[in-house]
Amino acid sequence: MNTQANEHSAPRGRHRRRQAQSVGAGSWWARVIAPPRGSARRRAIAALETIVATLIAIAICWAFDHTDPLLVQSGFGWIWIVPLVIALRYGTIAGVFSGLILLASWYVLYPEYSGVSAPVSLAHALLETPHTRLFPVSFFLGGFVVTMLCGQFGDIWITRLRQGRIANDYLAERLSILTRNQFMLRISHERLEQDLLGRPATLRDSLARLRTVILNQEPTEAQQGVVDLRGAQPFLEAAAQACQIESASVHTWRGGKPATIAAASIGAPSAFEPDDPLVREALETRTLVHVESKANQDLSLSRYVVVVPLIDAQKNPVGVLAVERMPFLALTRDNLQFLLVLCNFYADGVQHAVITRDTLATFPTCPHTFALDYARLVHLKRDTQVQSSIVALVFHNDEPGTTLYEHVLRTRRALDVQWPLRDERHRVVLTLMPLSGDSAVDGYLLRIEENLRAQYGVDFEAARVAVHSMAVSADEPIAALRRLLERCDVRV
Repeated sequence: MNTQANEHSAPRGRHRRRQAQSVGAGSWWARVIAPPRGSARRRAIAALETIVATLIAIAICWAFDHTDPLLVQSGFGWIWIVPLVIALRYGTIAGVFSGLILLASWYVLYPEYSGVSAPVSLAHALLETPHTRLFPVSFFLGGFVVTMLCGQFGDIWITRLRQGRIANDYLAERLSILTRNQFMLRISHERLEQDLLGRPATLRDSLARLRTVILNQEPTEAQQGVVDLRGAQPFLEAAAQACQIESASVHTWRGGKPATIAAASIGAPSAFEPDDPLVREALETRTLVHVESKANQDLSLSRYVVVVPLIDAQKNPVGVLAVERMPFLALTRDNLQFLLVLCNFYADGVQHAVITRDTLATFPTCPHTFALDYARLVHLKRDTQVQSSIVALVFHNDEPGTTLYEHVLRTRRALDVQWPLRDERHRVVLTLMPLSGDSAVDGYLLRIEENLRAQYGVDFEAARVAVHSMAVSADEPIAALRRLLERCDVRV
C-alpha cells in the first residue's frame, strides 16, 4: 500500500516491472502473440502464423533454387522444418495444415510434373515404378509422418503445461490467502495494544460481522455484476464504524469497469466519477490509494480521500470502494491497512459465497475455512476439470481411538484443510486435499498408516480405522459431501 508521496513512484515502478516479467502476466507483446490457449485470438494467430510462416519458407527455398522451390531434390526435406516447428508449437492440426500448404504449393510450383497426367492420389503414386513416378511420395509421406509425430508430442506437452499452469494458479491463490491471513493476524495483535475506548471495533468482530452478511444476504440489482456484492451495505457500515468513514460508496464491477450506480452508500456521497484521478490510480495499481500518495496529480482534481479496489484472491477486481469524507486523524497507516484488509476479506468472501453458504447451512458444524476451500475446489473442478479429493478417517470414540485421532490431526499437510467431527460413537477427520487424484489419496493414506505403525505399532485394520474417500464433484457438491458423511456413520 502507498502511504507516502515520495515513496510511491519507485515501489509502483518495481511492481510493474515484476508484473511484466512474471510468467502469468507477460509483456504486451507476449499477450498479443501468445494469448491464453483456447481463446479466439489464439486460434486466429495460430492459423495466421501457420500460413505466413509456411509461405515465407517456400519463398526462401524458391530464392535458393528457382527450378526446385521446395528443395525436393536436395536430399533432405529442409522445408519440413517449418511444419515441424508449428506442430510442436500449436499441435498436430496446425502442423498438418502447414504440410497441406506445401502439398498444394507443389501443384502450383511444379506445373511440368503436376499436369493432367500427374498422379492425383497417393494410391496412384505408389502403384507407379520409381523411375516413372512423378509425385515425390517419400518427400511428402515422410514429412507428414514426422510432422504428426511432433504434433502428438506438442499436444501432450501443451496439455501438461496447461494443467501445470492451472495448478500454479491455484497454489498462488492459496499463497495469497495465507499471506492475507498472516497480515490480519499481525494487525489483530497490534490492535490489542491500542485503547479500546478510542477504537471499540476489533478486527475479529469486524471479520465475523462481514462473514455473516456475506453468507446471509441476497444481492440487489445494483449489487449484481461480474461477482455479486452480497451484503455490500452491511459491509460498508462495518468498515465505516471500524475505520471512521463519514461518506463513501461501493460500486460493483461490470463490463471491465466499475458501475456508476452505487451498490451501497453511507453519508450521502456524490455521483461516482470513474475518471477521477484517484480512481484511475487505484485501478491501475490494484491497491489502496489516498490523497497523500498522489505524487504526480493535482490534489484539487480528486474529490475522494481514499479509493480501494475490491480485489479477490485471484487478483481479479470485483468492485471499488470510494471514500469522500474521513477525519484527518483517521488517515493513518494502521487505519488504512485495516480498511484494506477488510476490503480484501470481503472481496474474497463474495467470490465463493453461494456454495460456502449452502455448505454451512447444511452442515452447521463445518468450519468456515473448510467450506470456503471446498467452494473454491468445486469451482476449479467445474471450470478446469482438475480433480481434488476428500479423505475421511473414522475412529472409535474411546481412549485409543482418541489418541490416534489427535495424532492424525497433528500430521496435516500445509495445503490440506481438515474438518474434525465427533458424536457418541465415532470421531472423524475429513481432510480436503486440493489438486489430488486417486494416486495422491493412496499416498496420503500410506503415509498416515506408516506413521501410525511407527508411532503406535498399529495399522488401520488393527486400530479399527475406517477409510472413506471421494472426488470433489462439480455437480451437486453438497449432496456428495452428505453421502460421504453418511458412509462415515456420523451425525452432524
